[in-house]
Amino acid sequence: MLRPDHDEFVERLVQATPRLWATRLFVGLNLLVWLLNLATGVSPISPAPRELLAWGGNFLPATVEQPWRLFTSTLLHGGIVHLGFNLWALWDTGRIAERFFGNTQFLLIYLFSGIAGSLASLFFAASQSVSVGASGAIFGVVGALLSALLTGHRKLPRALVVAMRGSMIFFLGYSLVMGMLSSHIDNAAHLGGLITGFAMATVMVERFDWETWRRSGLQRAALAVGGAALALIALWSMVPR
Repeated sequence: MLRPDHDEFVERLVQATPRLWATRLFVGLNLLVWLLNLATGVSPISPAPRELLAWGGNFLPATVEQPWRLFTSTLLHGGIVHLGFNLWALWDTGRIAERFFGNTQFLLIYLFSGIAGSLASLFFAASQSVSVGASGAIFGVVGALLSALLTGHRKLPRALVVAMRGSMIFFLGYSLVMGMLSSHIDNAAHLGGLITGFAMATVMVERFDWETWRRSGLQRAALAVGGAALALIALWSMVPR
């Protein structure tokens, strides 16, 4: 049972980030793109790789010529089951992460993690086939939450830390194991997003760390973005042409 300090903590978080527009934005974008796919005749159950490629899927020969695919591929999904699972995971984790880090920091973590996942996939799955999905970005969100639980646990209600830590570890363990067992799951994208989200969040300041946020929140956010951008540029330079 959660203690009164949990309720006080949640109330302060809501005051710091009263509207969760970034999570809703990405849920809406993913759903909109899927509906547009359907409107043009793409299968709702099992889209053909050539159809996903035409819509901006991530595939090494195409992406090296059109780098924008690193982002557009994160808005595409391989059918309604793939979409449904990702939107559920994004809604479940995104609302918490957006409260923890604020709208803008959450948006940056999501975007950079998604692109990092697409980049990592170019060395593995996307070098052989078309890779799509928001899971790299979602794993970045999970990585950000893990960072908050590990580095800021003393400033969080203990009951909340215990509950969230267990669910996050289970989610990661289950997802990564399933990725190793299934050839249809892109674990490289998952790990690329996870590492990026964790690293960015570790540099950034959580909104529940009030004093540190007021003192150095903007500077550390800029540092996290700059470091992530340099890392992505370096990784891009190593992509096989």
